[in-house]
Amino acid sequence: MGRLQNIENALVTINETDFQELCDCFLFLRNDNYKTFSRSGSQIGKQKTIKGTPDAFLLLPNGNFIFVEYSTNVTKGVFKLKEDIKKCLDTIKKGILLEEIIICINFRLDVNETNDIKNLLVGTDIRLSLYTLDNLALELYLQHRNLVNDYLGLPIDTGQIVSIETFINEYDKASQHIATTLNNRFLHRDKEIIELLNLIDQNDITILYGAPGVGKTKLAIETIGKYIKENPSYSAFCISDKNMPLLDDLYQNLCFDKNNILFVDDANRIDTFCQIIGFYKNDRAGKLKILITVRDYAFHLIENICIGFVPSTYRIGVFTDEQIIDIIKEKPMEILNQQYHKKFIEIAEGNSRLAIMTALLARKEQDIYALNDVSDLFDKYFTTYINDQGAFSDKTNLKILGVIAFFYVISYKNKELTISIINNFEIDYDVFISRILLLEKLELVELHDEYVKISEQNISTYFFYIAFIRDDLLSFETILVKYFSNNSERFAECVISANNTFGYQNVMEKLQPIVVLYFDSIKNN
Repeated sequence: MGRLQNIENALVTINETDFQELCDCFLFLRNDNYKTFSRSGSQIGKQKTIKGTPDAFLLLPNGNFIFVEYSTNVTKGVFKLKEDIKKCLDTIKKGILLEEIIICINFRLDVNETNDIKNLLVGTDIRLSLYTLDNLALELYLQHRNLVNDYLGLPIDTGQIVSIETFINEYDKASQHIATTLNNRFLHRDKEIIELLNLIDQNDITILYGAPGVGKTKLAIETIGKYIKENPSYSAFCISDKNMPLLDDLYQNLCFDKNNILFVDDANRIDTFCQIIGFYKNDRAGKLKILITVRDYAFHLIENICIGFVPSTYRIGVFTDEQIIDIIKEKPMEILNQQYHKKFIEIAEGNSRLAIMTALLARKEQDIYALNDVSDLFDKYFTTYINDQGAFSDKTNLKILGVIAFFYVISYKNKELTISIINNFEIDYDVFISRILLLEKLELVELHDEYVKISEQNISTYFFYIAFIRDDLLSFETILVKYFSNNSERFAECVISANNTFGYQNVMEKLQPIVVLYFDSIKNN
């Protein structure tokens, strides 16, 4: 049964008091243009309703009112609703300026019944808003899943299980042409697709691993596309990680009696990955296959989590120099100058993402000397991207981006927790909040309901490098002393990625004295 149908069924069986409370919350959230919201049909401090007109009302800034009537009485149906509206209309005689009547019911009305209700307001200027079972369930499903959980007892779907098409759109939107998209032409992995298809066919869990930027995500997407064409009984889903519990989403979307293949990208960055493996353990009539991508340095961590299920593993290597040249000859780069090709090869070292980023910059600058320094490449690329609006000249912005890059996500609404972090870097909480709003407008961070994060791994690596290493805007020693013991995986993610992208001399050599001092301080512990 679908999630929308589950909500409809729960609404049909809800009791009158809970329905009224649910609708009060729903309307309170939907209507923010009011001076007063009164739940006049509910007893104060008690879960009981009161007879009278209206069941709730809103006082608008212009002095007019919105009256609200609720009904779960499907037996009396439209007869009761017409009586309720007539009572509302009686208030006009008392000098009350009534602007709108809202009706919320947990049953359906046919066309004739709806028309009978509308006819009661003919000749007046009063609007009528009808929330019947169908559209109320749809509104709750699309916009207010927390209310579905609180009042209907149904698990919250956090939108983390998506189709391949949605995953690609979200991925490309996050990249915003700063990094490589998934819609570019697929090249030079035909052999890998064949081998990966065989592994998926023979095993339930397959781990695809390799260095950052070598095309793991693209290869996985292409392989899944071919797999479901060859195996039409399978449906494909992807994890769109939003740093929230995942289990309810899995149960709601992946039916046990159907064949599904689930794609988990960058598994080492998903805190709830163990929930995916726990879900896999369930007994099912259909089959569930899981394709996982992970960066090579975190491969053994993910492999150990899956080890009891005998996962197959496949390592994807870097591209050859000839393959890198083929990639940058394609749209949107279309660079044919061999002098540039040599520079791309030197910078990319088999990393297709870095090669494409370099080629895009070279195409814009039309100057090979712009490619002499990889860090300079990133500086110029990102500054161009945000149209030089001063965001990069502001050290506070760079500090905040550096902090977010290290912690991956920050629960900014948890003021106490956020302050405990940013105080270490002399950043004020109010300043932090105002700046992440600015950075969201520049599309450098994603601002979700509960947390802020940097959208794309290349951007995150870049700002960690700028803030903690190259420009010394933030103290690497501070995060080493305060956070290494509980966040060693984040250090591996940030430092190794920065080292791979910006070079040993710029990263490891600079950090080595700090790390040695820290090690000397703890080696006897």
